[in-house]
Amino acid sequence: MNTGFINELHELVAEEWARIKAGNFARRVMGAPVSVDLYRDFLVQVYHYTRHNSMNQAVTAFVEAPEALLKFVYRHAAEELGHERMVTHDLRALGVLRDGEALPPPNPATEALIGYLYYVSLRYGPVPRLGYSFWAEGSYAHFGEMLAKAKADLSLEPKHMTFFGSHALADEDHMQQVTDAVARFAETPDQQQLVKTVARTTLFLTGQIIEHVALSHPLPST
Repeated sequence: MNTGFINELHELVAEEWARIKAGNFARRVMGAPVSVDLYRDFLVQVYHYTRHNSMNQAVTAFVEAPEALLKFVYRHAAEELGHERMVTHDLRALGVLRDGEALPPPNPATEALIGYLYYVSLRYGPVPRLGYSFWAEGSYAHFGEMLAKAKADLSLEPKHMTFFGSHALADEDHMQQVTDAVARFAETPDQQQLVKTVARTTLFLTGQIIEHVALSHPLPST
């Protein structure tokens, strides 16, 4: 395994998460009780980009790649299919989404993340997109403190957190698979640089998604 490159990726991801955790969304979540409205607005954005993850991963196959990597892509895309329904389940369990009710639209940063991932997938193929999977499959380790705060503030039970519960457990296995794929298939300096660029850009956009949510839910005045 190319441990040097994997360690560089972990360092990059940690740096980007540090910036996110220093932002307004994190300060809002950690600095005052989390409201149902804040948690709902956050989940709505999670729904929108999650709905596309299976599809934008599958379309990486339009770019020539080793057969073993394509098998990984197809399998992983199939495993991601329908995960957005966990989010709508959680919204219904919270009582903030009725059957047949339309969700609010994605915010501008969410649209940017969705569009960027399709661009990466169609332009560069499966190897660079691994930069997104590399951090996304392990995001709970970085986001866990904020989720724990929301869970405590809202007295959430497992039925309210299927996306961040059973989905998180599945991603533990996925993380090792993605790490192995990065080490195996990101062989050249150019490929490794693209993986880094995609990891950094998608984390930046994810940070912007939640910063946009925070704008509608400022900290209460003291």
